[in-house]
Amino acid sequence: MADLIGRIRYLVKEFNRGEGYDQSDFDELFMLTNASEAELPSRFVELVKETDQDFPGGDSPLASNKRANLAKRLSKILTVSEKYRLADAKLPEELSDELVPTFSLGAKDKKRVLNLCGQMRKIVLATTVFDQPHKRRLLNRIAGIEAQVEQPKGMLDVVRAGVSDVGETLGKFGNDIKPLTDRMKEVAQITRANSKEYEQIPAPEEVKQLPAPIEDPEE
Repeated sequence: MADLIGRIRYLVKEFNRGEGYDQSDFDELFMLTNASEAELPSRFVELVKETDQDFPGGDSPLASNKRANLAKRLSKILTVSEKYRLADAKLPEELSDELVPTFSLGAKDKKRVLNLCGQMRKIVLATTVFDQPHKRRLLNRIAGIEAQVEQPKGMLDVVRAGVSDVGETLGKFGNDIKPLTDRMKEVAQITRANSKEYEQIPAPEEVKQLPAPIEDPEE
C-alpha cells in the first residue's frame, strides 16, 4: 500500500502539468485514490471525486491555473494528514474489526482472487454493452478489491460494494455478463470464508468454483 500512496503523491505533482494533460491522465489518480480510500484523508478523496466530475481540461491558462491550484490543495491535504496522523484516526484499532469486517487471505486464496480480478478486468474491457462511465465504475471496484487483497486485513465492505455493482449490472444487461457475475460471486465467497466475523455464518448461497483458467504466457 505504501507504493500506492507514493504513486498517488507523484500523480498529484503531475496534476499541475499544463500542455497535454487531460482527464485520461487524471483517471489513474482517481482509480488509485478509490482503491486506497481507507488509507487517505477523507477530504483528499472528496476533492479527487469532485474533480473527476468537473475536470478542468484543456491547455488554456484558466484550466492550467485550476489544475495547479487543485494539485496544491491535494498535496497540502496529504502533508497535513501525515504530519498529524489524521488518516490513522478514521478507524481506531480497538473498533475497526467490530465495525468494519475484515478478511485475511492465504497465498493460495490470494492468488485465486487476484486471478479472478484479472479475468473480470478483461471481461469488462472486452464487453461492448457497457458505456465508458459504467466500465470505469466496474474497473474501480475491481482495483479496490485488489488493493484490499494486498493488505494484511482487507475490508470486506469493499468486496460487498463490488458484488452490489455487478449485481445491478446483471439486472440491467442480463445473462450476457454472467461470466463477470460468476467470478465476482466467487471472489465474495473466498473473502467471506476468510473473515473471522463471518466464519460461523453460512454464506447466502454456495458458489461453485470456476475451472482454473489457462495461464496466459504473456502474464
